[in-house]
Amino acid sequence: MKIYLAAPANTSDPFVRDEFFDFYSLQSYHYIKKAFRNEGKIHNKYKDFMLDSGVFTYLTSLKEKAKTLDWEKYIYDYGSFVKKYKIQKYVEVDVDKVLGEKEVEKLTKKLEKLVGWKTIPVWHMNRSYDSWLKICKDYDYICFGAFLTDGLKQSKFPMINKFLFDAAKSKTKVHGLGFTSSKLLPLYKFYSVDSSSWSAGRRFGTLYNFNNGKLTTKSFKNRRVKDSHKLSRHDFYEWVKYSQYAEINL
Repeated sequence: MKIYLAAPANTSDPFVRDEFFDFYSLQSYHYIKKAFRNEGKIHNKYKDFMLDSGVFTYLTSLKEKAKTLDWEKYIYDYGSFVKKYKIQKYVEVDVDKVLGEKEVEKLTKKLEKLVGWKTIPVWHMNRSYDSWLKICKDYDYICFGAFLTDGLKQSKFPMINKFLFDAAKSKTKVHGLGFTSSKLLPLYKFYSVDSSSWSAGRRFGTLYNFNNGKLTTKSFKNRRVKDSHKLSRHDFYEWVKYSQYAEINL
């Protein structure tokens, strides 16, 4: 299983400072478009690179803006960006909750026509089971997006294996958006997943350690972190170790 380490890249990040690219990177168009003059020169250096459309930001912290945003223009800008930098793995603009599934399908067709190659579609719980079977048939790489924006309860996680089985029959790879619980990953055979948890150290005061196939955490919530950059660097490389382990063993 491939684990893409996700988070907005900035000059304080350890991989930027160390010029370290030997990992799977997922970044958001919402953040990266402003700094891609430099990123455009290095995104091909990563072990692999996936670009998310950035709509998660609009569905969480920018909900009101999402209602009046010109999504046609967003599609054009996003597609032009993907095409310019030849980004092979890019996620569709999955704004089902704002525009509805049918409108998203129309936007996806426009996006793919503009770019010239297929996007990675995202299945959400509002979409039908038949729509899951259809994207498994039509695409070779898709996203299961029920975790972050849909709030899929853990009690219903066993259903995931049915969806993964369907995809496997079609020889379709499935990416679990925002799904990296080290306890649950061995139970659900995604082809790939992503997480921004490695950056929790600088945000929430969390120390990660990888040992014997497991990530453990230690919290510093009630204590001041003297060197947040040092903590962030430590956490990042522990997650790199974890991702290397997962690629071979999960």
